[in-house]
Amino acid sequence: MFFFTPRYLKHAKLLHKGVTRFINYKRDVLPQAKLDEITTLRTNLEDAMRAKDKARISALNDEINKACEKALPHVEHSDIGENVEVFFVAIVIALGIRSYIAQPFKIPTGSMQPTLYGLVAENTAEDPTPNVLKRCKDWVTGRSYFNVVANHTGWLKPWPDALTEHSFMGFFTHCRLHFADGQTQWIWAPMRQLLTDREFSLGMERYLKVPVTEKGGEITPDAQAERRASGAGSTFVTEGQLLARGTLDTGDHVLVNKFSYHFRRPVRGEVFVFTTKNISAIGVPEEQGSQHYIKRLAGVPGDELSVESPLLKINGKLAEEPGFKRVMSGTEEHPKDGYKGYAPAARVWGNYDHILLRDHQYFALGDNSYNSSDGRKWGTVPERNLVGPALFCYFPLGRNWGLIR
Repeated sequence: MFFFTPRYLKHAKLLHKGVTRFINYKRDVLPQAKLDEITTLRTNLEDAMRAKDKARISALNDEINKACEKALPHVEHSDIGENVEVFFVAIVIALGIRSYIAQPFKIPTGSMQPTLYGLVAENTAEDPTPNVLKRCKDWVTGRSYFNVVANHTGWLKPWPDALTEHSFMGFFTHCRLHFADGQTQWIWAPMRQLLTDREFSLGMERYLKVPVTEKGGEITPDAQAERRASGAGSTFVTEGQLLARGTLDTGDHVLVNKFSYHFRRPVRGEVFVFTTKNISAIGVPEEQGSQHYIKRLAGVPGDELSVESPLLKINGKLAEEPGFKRVMSGTEEHPKDGYKGYAPAARVWGNYDHILLRDHQYFALGDNSYNSSDGRKWGTVPERNLVGPALFCYFPLGRNWGLIR
């Protein structure tokens, strides 16, 4: 009986079982010479067990263990290799989450203010840059300061090639100012906040509005036309010249739930994200591909909507969802908490004050109704364009941080 078997024979049986399993598992990767060696040692172990040769069994225990350890190529342990592997696994997991579960977006415009803020720039007469501690504190709440001067003297490339916008993986948006001689200066601000309306930009348009010659004199219209005709730039920049100055409040960064619309229908009143593909009236250039928009979902299939400024009616009744009530709580003359009510379509060059939604059609409205290009201008959102509801504002801290309602 096994209960009365000597300890050395019990160990021998366990060793025999282990070496047999090793042979079976590693047979296809073991060199033939090593396989033969280990098989022979196992046979010797069987003979020693039958003979109950304790000394021989003890010796074979050491031989078999050493043979098995040396049978396979030794792989050096590498901390760097393991760290690289962990890094790439983390990237794969992050990309998977981004593609199928939750994706971060940055609000580019003010069409959803004050529910969500886009980039807001303000030009200042003086250098607004505070001390380092205040800059760090304000960065957490989303404010950056700019006092950009030219670091090179020379002609700029012809517009619009003189200024291009770039980003890294959808983040870290910046512009590059290109000189005709190949020099480039980086400016860490989006193009829209450098060159749009003076009230909402960092002022580059005004600082470069009057082109000058190499000697500082103003270029005549004829000279400008001559330079443009020759393919040359018409703007001369001098090292130390002011290019952009002011403050830039970053757009809210939000997480969008890309998972939920696979299991439930979109809910009227929620803030949602969709793509511009198949919505030709939005006018996104084909070379730019599809963009992502964020608005409030005002209508679902079967709804009849009408805007009677400042009110929104759905199916003949005043909109009841909390998000709509906040927007309608104020008027253009008397805003409440930043909300001004719903503007008539004519105020946003739109066509839709009244619309009936068909199957697979949705309607989007911006909370900043008087400054929102939305469904009143370009119509409905096809169901296939829906991405998901906006879930959480994770940056900047303060203001709108938290769940999106």
